[in-house]
Order: sequence, then C-alpha cells, then structure tokens
Amino acid sequence: MKHRTTATTLLLAAALLAAAAPADAQSVPPPGTQVQVQASDARARAWRADAFPAGEATVRSAARVGGRTTWALGARVVGKGGKRPLVEVAYARDGADGPWRELALPEGVSGTTVTPDGSGGTWVTGSGQGGTVSVSRYRAGQWQTQEAPLPAHPMGGGLNGFATAGDPDDVWAVGYYQPDDFLTFYGVIDHWDGKAWQQVPTPDLGTDYWTLSAVVANSPSDVWASGDVGNEDGWARPLLLHYDGHAWSKVATPALDTRPGELTDLVVAGPNDIWAAGAEIGPSHRAKPTVAHYDGRSWTYQEIGIDAGRLYGLVRTPNGVAVVGASLTDGVYRPTGAQLTGRGWEPLDIPQSTTPGGRRPADIVSVAGRLTVVGTDYAGTADERVELPFSLTR
Repeated sequence: MKHRTTATTLLLAAALLAAAAPADAQSVPPPGTQVQVQASDARARAWRADAFPAGEATVRSAARVGGRTTWALGARVVGKGGKRPLVEVAYARDGADGPWRELALPEGVSGTTVTPDGSGGTWVTGSGQGGTVSVSRYRAGQWQTQEAPLPAHPMGGGLNGFATAGDPDDVWAVGYYQPDDFLTFYGVIDHWDGKAWQQVPTPDLGTDYWTLSAVVANSPSDVWASGDVGNEDGWARPLLLHYDGHAWSKVATPALDTRPGELTDLVVAGPNDIWAAGAEIGPSHRAKPTVAHYDGRSWTYQEIGIDAGRLYGLVRTPNGVAVVGASLTDGVYRPTGAQLTGRGWEPLDIPQSTTPGGRRPADIVSVAGRLTVVGTDYAGTADERVELPFSLTR
C-alpha cells in the first residue's frame, strides 16, 4: 500500500447557517432532505467501534493479509520530554468482529506498509537512510528480512507498496529516494525474483521530482504504479506508470493532467477495471479527493460526491470499491469516505471522534463483506497532541 503526500492541506469549511435561520417559508428544507438526513444518521450509527490495545499510537496502513486476518501498522511515541523517538507497532485481528491485538515485531523488522504476498505470507516495509530499505516477509510463523536496493548515493528513501504478479516469487515494490540534493526526489522500482530484490530501470520523466506510492498487478505483463510528478508550474500532477512485461513507461492521462495533485493508492477490481485514489492539491491549497478509473482503454476522472479532503485508503468491495480520507480545518481532522454500489457513489458517513483534534482515517479493508476503517484520533491540546488508534466496522 502506500502512502506519501506532497503538500499541506488547508481547507475552508462552509458555515452551516441553515440551522440558525428563522423557521419561515424560505428556511423549509427541500423535499427529501429530512429523509436523507435520517438515512445518513442511520449509516453513521451502523459503524461499530473496535477496541485497540491500550496505549498511544498512530495507524498508517492496513491490509487483509490472508483469509480473514487483517494487519494494521503504525508508530508510537515513547518516553517523555522533548524529542521522543518513534517506535513502529503492528496489530492484527481475525475476522470482522475479532479484537485487535498487538504483534511483537522482532528486532530488525520495521515498516509502515503491509501487503499480502499471495501465498499466505505478508510483506512489511517502510523507509530508511542510506542505500537500501529493509523488506521483511512473514510466513508460517517466521520472519525473513532482506535489503532492497536504492539507486547509488542516496540520502535515503522508502518503499510504499507491493504487488504480487501471480507468483509469490514475482513481486514488485515501488517508492522513492532522495539523492544528494535536498530538493530532489525520484521514484524507485524494485523486483523480487524469489531470491533477492533487484533494482529495475525506470522511465526518464524529465524532471527532478517524481515519486511512486502504490502498485498493483493483473498479471506478469500488466502491472500499474501510481504517484506524482513535478510540473513546470511548481505543482505536481498525478502519475501513472505501466509495465508490459518488458519495460516500465509513463501512461498518458489527459483527464488528470490538468488537475494538480497525486494518486496515492491503487486497486484491481478486474482485468480492465482498475481504480486509483488520491487528492487534487493546487495553488488554492484546498485539497479535493481524486478518484480515477481505467476501463481497459483510458483513465477517466470520477465524481464521488466529496468536495474537500484527501483520500488515504482504497479497497475493493463485493459490489465495487470504497475510499476513505479526511479534511483538515482549523487544526481538526474530519473523516470522509464513499462507496461505489449498484446505485452509484454513496457516502460512508464515518462518525467523527469526540477528541479535540478530530479523526483521520488512514486505510480501509473489506473482510467477509464488511468494511473496517482504521486510523488515528487526535486527543490532547493543540500544542501537544495525543495520538490514539481507532477502528470502526460495519
């Protein structure tokens, strides 16, 4: 999975003045409004809170790793005082109703990205300093860790997503690295052949800024990666690359090229049915969700009924796909999400947290036809936030 973003979100929320208006003829809501509100409230009440083990932590990604088991990865601040270190944490649960439990990560295993390996195992990775990134694989109760290469002379980098191309020994990983220049970032693509991770040539995009955030595979000769690429106006554009079994190349996306922003997640719903999600971020600094669809011929922009915020999670569902994210207004996160059904896009109505800093969904998974959203609630004061993991299922 993912995720890496490129700009800071500043959103302006619309004032809800109707509630304070006089009860005259002009303040009467249009027909159907009350029914819609009741339906929205019912959907919000349908979410059930799932308890995490006690303690502070922020959740960054989640995935169904095999059967009915879900993993979630994040980080926890330890110690007291000024500069406190972050320690990565992992959680797991079975089914859509089981309790979350913390997993003990052995020394040397760390990461913020989790993906199934296609054969009952799990890939875990994140970022690092120097010329390699640690990639760990959990299978049959055992961990194995190897180093995935970055290009020569990097300051550091990271891997944000995995995709198995039909065989557990045919795996792609994508991410980014930073060479000896603080203002430059490039995408990186590595491949696992069953024995070692190898760096793969990437296309020349003619810019000193581009990164990759997600990768999916339909087959060994049909692999997609998404991210963002720098533009001459200073605002990145959504980026899509494709592997045809021989080489990676940039894909033309006329429907997205005029929209500054990024694509941070991908999901395959079928051979000619691929979805991408992210955010439109431009000079206004007002983020708006971006969803795009590939039908085997071209990528098209999709309206999902959400006009503010970023999308952080995307998942295939029995009837389509679902996305989650958040907007940020005056220092408070507000969760958002939508699901594609046979009736079109419908809001998920994720309930807001009672914590002062609000709720930021990080990912969404589908297990046994039910959806689980995980992320972080922000408690404490504005000067000293306390991060608490949350999980909701319906």
